[in-house]
Amino acid sequence: LGLVLATGGSAAVVKASAAYTGLGGPIARALRHAFDRDGDGYARFLGGGDCDDSDPGVHPGAPEIPDDGIDQNCIGGDATAHRPPPDPAFRPVPSSVPRDANVLLLTIDTTRADHLGMYGYPRPTSPSLDAMARDATVFDHGWAHAPSTRYSMPAILTGRLPLDVYYDTSVEGWPGLLPRATTIAEALAPLGFATGAITSYWYFDRIRHMDQGFAEYDNEDARLHTGVAGAGPEQTRGSSSKEQTDKAISFVARHAAERWFLWVHYYDPHYAYEPHPEVPSFGDDRVARYDGELRYTDLHIGRLLDELRTRRLYDRTVIVVTGDHGEGFGEHGVELHGYHLYAPQTRVPLIIRVPGLAGRRAATPAGHIDLLPTLVNLAGGAPSPDMMGRSLVDVLAGADVPRTVFQQLSYEGNHEMRGGVDARCHVIYNVSPDTSWEVYRIDTDPLETHDLAGDDDECAGVRAEVARWYDAEQIPQGAGEALLAARPAIAAPLDADLGDAVRLLAVDAPGHVRPGDALALTWTFAARGRVAPTWRVFVHVEGPGRGFFNGDHRPVRPFEWWRAGQYIRYTTSVIVPRSAASGHYTVWAGLFDAGRRAPARAPRARVVDDAVAVAELEVSP
Repeated sequence: LGLVLATGGSAAVVKASAAYTGLGGPIARALRHAFDRDGDGYARFLGGGDCDDSDPGVHPGAPEIPDDGIDQNCIGGDATAHRPPPDPAFRPVPSSVPRDANVLLLTIDTTRADHLGMYGYPRPTSPSLDAMARDATVFDHGWAHAPSTRYSMPAILTGRLPLDVYYDTSVEGWPGLLPRATTIAEALAPLGFATGAITSYWYFDRIRHMDQGFAEYDNEDARLHTGVAGAGPEQTRGSSSKEQTDKAISFVARHAAERWFLWVHYYDPHYAYEPHPEVPSFGDDRVARYDGELRYTDLHIGRLLDELRTRRLYDRTVIVVTGDHGEGFGEHGVELHGYHLYAPQTRVPLIIRVPGLAGRRAATPAGHIDLLPTLVNLAGGAPSPDMMGRSLVDVLAGADVPRTVFQQLSYEGNHEMRGGVDARCHVIYNVSPDTSWEVYRIDTDPLETHDLAGDDDECAGVRAEVARWYDAEQIPQGAGEALLAARPAIAAPLDADLGDAVRLLAVDAPGHVRPGDALALTWTFAARGRVAPTWRVFVHVEGPGRGFFNGDHRPVRPFEWWRAGQYIRYTTSVIVPRSAASGHYTVWAGLFDAGRRAPARAPRARVVDDAVAVAELEVSP
């Protein structure tokens, strides 16, 4: 303990001390609480990670306020208010690639790369996929951004990092997608693709809107997997690979004369692992049964690939195969998946076969968010600012690009992790509940048995990238651009005071919108003092027949960043309900915190119950 206190709790010393003294779990947390001088839940010692134990606003995971000279989240330096832009650029598609190719996306639940033949696994778990991989691009460094279906599948479908997906949190249980999210199907349908999805898991029920853009969407086979009483969603029984493939073959037959995009999600490798007499048994232990599930799934994927060959569509179809996440078998003391970023849980197969391109092994690290831009690029579409991934077309054509793939994990606000991985190093930043760094040389230690934190000079570059990225991801998109250099010219300012610290100068709105449209509202504020982060802007749009819809929000530049004398401008959008009656509508706005509103005063606008009439518009078809 004395050594830990003397060294300030470096990662290596904390871990060695814990191993030597037995100060794990509750005891270490109790000691951290005792040394927590500012009461923010984090101490400077014993892995607490607090870089300023005199300021309760400074600790790991604290909201970062950019450009104020303070490292609130203790990651290593102050953040800047501008997020680095993604790389949406598309690459030239080689002329050898058919311009009318179909797209087949196969996602296999709970599939770790190192249990498949093309990644060197000695058991014959994947003969069909191995045969396909021989003339495909096999990514040696394919990574999930998160270790669960809940986070990985939205990232695959929308091309956005798991915590940046546009989620509909009104759905009970795991969230769904908002209409704002653009799926692969929505991106490909306008390019002439018939779109279909065949899934087999309750998470994909239509209530979560994963069906956006799919003309045909079938999740009926979810009923073939039944939960185990008292086991939670992580354990199911049943099988669906045969039924999934039968339906996929029918889809291909129906659309053989069209250009199509089909997504099939195979669920069988998910725990619990069950035997299948149709394939050879590898034994009765858990790993052997898991491998048997992979072999069974591969058998039926092989049937689908054979159907493409029979119909002479195999060489007219881009085929993508990946796992949504991996599975743990005791590595790091972790079983199954869901709560860790280690390689067994997040290193996944990624195989892309493009007709007209030679097969190869790619050293370029790639993640799930790269799939949407890659497929749209190959299909002849255009990049979108919403794409957070990178098109891999140049890699498929033979290039190798050094890069870092980032990972995110957040459960209920008390289990936060971030990660970054390149071709050599995997760096994990455990934000909470126990703050620490982990560093692994995956090129020489693929199962990550030796943590090099504290002696990680060879991975310092990736660690620095994770720190910069962690800071950047705390910055809301557009927060930097929202701060104006000076007061803008406004012909007829509202000058509406919303409490003592906020003045609303103007709201720009269109004069007319149609039901179903996105109503764009541009807000211009003058900051007159500090505003607590619990306040929000309420936006109530009221019209005929008690018509009402709202666009309540937090400013894109958070209130806690505002300083007196600053001017802030940003745009929000409010969806006009398709059921909205035609007529005249008024937009009312103000500030609220829980059940109270800030007092509103406006010399040039109506004020009712501390709501200011900020815009008038017409709604009609």
